[in-house]
Amino acid sequence: MLQTILITLHNLTRWLVLIFGALAVARAFAGWLGKKGWQKADDRAGMLFTGMLDLQLLLGLALYFTSPFMQPIFRDFGVAMAGTSLRFFGVVHAGGMLLAILIAHAARSLSRKAASDPLKHQRSAIGFGLALLIVAILIPWMRPLLQFFGLLTV
Repeated sequence: MLQTILITLHNLTRWLVLIFGALAVARAFAGWLGKKGWQKADDRAGMLFTGMLDLQLLLGLALYFTSPFMQPIFRDFGVAMAGTSLRFFGVVHAGGMLLAILIAHAARSLSRKAASDPLKHQRSAIGFGLALLIVAILIPWMRPLLQFFGLLTV
């Protein structure tokens, strides 16, 4: 039951990460290329993106350490790395997503500290764009796109 809840929440949060990430990237590029002033909504978009990434990280860590699927990795890391699926979820997905979160947080921090509005937008656009790209690449698209507590799988 716990696994079903965690997978459902992790799956639903994926869509929030993508939506808020796209919003943050769009606002950042529009501000940078359009030479617009930095607005409270620009900061809020970055905050929502990084906040959803943080929530996704917590759910992912809960899955990582409680899922029976991950137990072979903890028993014998070398053998687990021979399997494509275990290697993807145990190392590539987890490590890559952590990198994306670190980049997004660095971009938000650097953009907030920037001396000018164009620099704030530029740092946000590059950092959030890179983080969102990594997230999009490392989402396991082969899994169901929508899972709802084991009742609905699309």
